[in-house]
Amino acid sequence: MDTNLRWALITTVGSLAMIITYGLIAILA
Repeated sequence: MDTNLRWALITTVGSLAMIITYGLIAILA
């Protein structure tokens, strides 16, 4: 029901996923 909390979680998880992905690419590249 709380859309603000839902979007906050989505954006946080999305940001962490992007950071981890770029981190792995930087390490492996």
